[in-house]
Order: sequence, then C-alpha cells, then structure tokens
Amino acid sequence: MHRCFTLNLLLIAGALTTLACCSLVSAFSSSSSSSSSPAQPLPNNLPSNPDDVIRQAANSITNAYVSGVYLQTIRLPLSQAIYGNKEEGFVADRAIGWQGGPMETYRYLSPMVKNNLLPRIRTANNTAGLNVKVSEQILLDFDGSSLQTTEHPAGALYDIQALIQPNTDGYYIKTIQAIEEQFCNTKKVDKPNRLFVLVNPAWRDKSSFGIFGAQKAQELILDRYETTYAVDQFIVRGRQISLLKCWSSDWGLYAAVVNDNDCGGKDKQSMPAQLIASFATRPEYKEIDAALKGVMNK
Repeated sequence: MHRCFTLNLLLIAGALTTLACCSLVSAFSSSSSSSSSPAQPLPNNLPSNPDDVIRQAANSITNAYVSGVYLQTIRLPLSQAIYGNKEEGFVADRAIGWQGGPMETYRYLSPMVKNNLLPRIRTANNTAGLNVKVSEQILLDFDGSSLQTTEHPAGALYDIQALIQPNTDGYYIKTIQAIEEQFCNTKKVDKPNRLFVLVNPAWRDKSSFGIFGAQKAQELILDRYETTYAVDQFIVRGRQISLLKCWSSDWGLYAAVVNDNDCGGKDKQSMPAQLIASFATRPEYKEIDAALKGVMNK
C-alpha cells in the first residue's frame, strides 16, 4: 500500500495509515537503546569527495538511530572547495555566496539528500532486496524548504522524514511540532519511534530566533534535536578551517597547517586538512583561534 504524508502550508493534514506491521520489529531496530554510545575516534582527514560525505552522514545518522536518537540535526557542506584543498576557491565561495540564496542552496542540497543520503540510512535490514522510495513536497519555495519522506519496504515503522532548510520563522516551529505529533511523536507509547531529521537548518543557536522566540526554540528544538553529523567551514587567520562532527565522536577541528616560510617543497594550498584539535561540544571562535594559533606556533 502506498503511504503518503502530506504537509499543508498551514497545517498537517490527514492521518497515517494504521500500522499493521507494528509487531514486525526486526532485530536491527529492537537492538536500539537510548543509552549513550561510547565516543568514537575522529578520522585523521576530512572526507575527500561528496560520496565520502554521504557515507559518513548516513553512517552517523544510522548509528545514532540505533542508539535511540530519533530526532536529529545534520549539516551538509555546500561548498565544493572542501574537496579541492584550495583556499582561494573556498574564500571566493564564502565571499560571493550562493547566487539566489536559499533557493540556490536548495537546488544543490535537495538531490543530494533525496537521491543519495536517505536511501543509505539503515532503519531496518529486512528490505527483501527492495529499494527505499523517497518522495518530496515543496513547502515554501522562496525559503528553499521541503519535506522529504522515505517509504521503507520493511514497513511504515522504518520510514524517515527529512525537513530541508527550515529557518527561524514560526511556520517551521509549527511544522516541526505537527510532524512530531503525526509522524514520530516519541512521547506517546501508542506511536512508534521513527526518525525525523532536520537538514541544514538556518539557525546556529537560540540567539538566531530573537528575544521572543529563543526560549521556545531552545525547548522544542535545540535541547531535543541532537547534531549527529555536521561539516562547518570558515576562515580563521586566513586559513580554511573545518569542523567535523560524526556520531558518536567529539567535534574535530581540521586545517592544512604548514610553516609559511618553509613548505617543505610543497604548495601549502595542496596540503590536505588534518585533525589538529577536538572538543566535546561545538567550539566557540575563540577556542578555534587558540587551537590554530597553538599549532601554527609549534
């Protein structure tokens, strides 16, 4: 039976199909536990191509899901410069930005998530050789937002919802609440725990929501949706810096650090970014600057 989760621009409409397969819980999902997973070591280098990013992200989301984390946030890189190891191109990307704003980033991000990421997230093993079906509903086109839904061949228990590029507008707060209530409400014993992922949200912390929305956003989203995968990129001291978060590792700080006066016969811009520091939580700028300065002074 075809399953459909339709999101109206003002409210969520329709009820989900009764889940006759609720008793058919596979060994894969029954092993899930809400207990914290032990910290895993960070990779020594950043992903070298888009497929590496998708593989890392899918594994992180899957491992968090198996550990009982059903509400997740991820941030995928939107700059190709992460793979080129060329600071000049990266700086240009950051300075010029994306022509068209969120609509342009949506055109880059949407197919990456729909065609590559969601089909690789493993919420169940018993697919019987069938592929996961992914559908998409545009929400607010000028925001570049959409809702992508997977229909898993093992049954509706293993479906996934992914909200693409939500921002701080109250519309998305209501949308998130409605999706939780009708799709994945983890507070009700009569509804299954199903995966709901926020992809590249436009906020960074509660200050993004302003004075009046900060507390509500903190309680509804920031305290509940755990970041399970992220690649953040920026410039510090004229160098390309990247933060990488994989479940269940710490935050890793990566940079191509060489002595400006002695590159050892190599072009410093061709040096791959390497792990130079790690942090239990996402570091502030001053922590990043101190770590980079310490490495450069060695």
